[in-house]
Amino acid sequence: MTVFCLAYNHENYIRTTFEGFIKQKTSFKFKVLVHDDCSTDGTRDIIREYAEKYPDIFETILQEENKYQKGIDIEDEYVFPNIDSKYVAVCEGDDYWTDPYKLQLQVDYMEKHPKCMLCVHNTNKIFENGKSTGTIFNPSRKARDYSMEDIILSEPAAYFHFSSFMWRNETMRRKNPAFDMDGIGDYPMALYFASIGYIHYIPRVMSSYRLNSVGSWSSMMHSDNSKKVRQHKNIIKGFRSIDKFTKHRYSYTIRKAINRESAKIMVLEDDYASLVRSPRCIAALCRTLTHKAVRKLYEIFQAVRSR
Repeated sequence: MTVFCLAYNHENYIRTTFEGFIKQKTSFKFKVLVHDDCSTDGTRDIIREYAEKYPDIFETILQEENKYQKGIDIEDEYVFPNIDSKYVAVCEGDDYWTDPYKLQLQVDYMEKHPKCMLCVHNTNKIFENGKSTGTIFNPSRKARDYSMEDIILSEPAAYFHFSSFMWRNETMRRKNPAFDMDGIGDYPMALYFASIGYIHYIPRVMSSYRLNSVGSWSSMMHSDNSKKVRQHKNIIKGFRSIDKFTKHRYSYTIRKAINRESAKIMVLEDDYASLVRSPRCIAALCRTLTHKAVRKLYEIFQAVRSR
């Protein structure tokens, strides 16, 4: 079992992340492969501290120059080639696991269900300072399986977070380029796994996702409308590639998702004239708004109950 952790300027968070690894209670051995992309704060010192204290758990890849800025895919080039275990899990350096049985529960399920390609679970949403928002990713309290159609029609990261991912190493030694969505990592990975099997969801909160942490993708997206537009365009481009790769097996569902993303772009660019001329995009936008409204009401309900 291998866990990989991508770190960059996570000095304020990464101790909590590492403690979540150390506290895992498993019947098997696991290692944590930490990749630091030339952090400029104290992140690297903390990584070295834990690697020295727990040499049987932590392995490190410490870059001397930032690879992300050079356009290098860190996972494909540096992480995946160093994984030789049966299963792979992930948690980035600003998020953390909250349940000591997370790894054991997921491995147990995947051992019994060989057709499951990705096992996920529920995740808390917390503020950058670590305080709870009172909300979680998935409102479902029941275990369920997700199909390819489910993931296509979902909002990216609507049902589960990257910190909950566990998959079989043999199914992805390198990312499939047909599923690339430039700048987005977890959503196309979920689509890929759903295309070759199914995704199983465990209705148990076992990790925390830090909203808008310093240097995170979410914080950059939140502050720049043009980046949001570019993200939606990349999703559309990715869906067209996936449609071709899957020999148009999911074309009907993919068209709905493309209409959804196109509608978002029109709204972000204040191009309401084009939106009015596209009934399918309007319908897709209405479905999205309805979904978000339901989720928002559920989150408000959760927040009230947690007081």
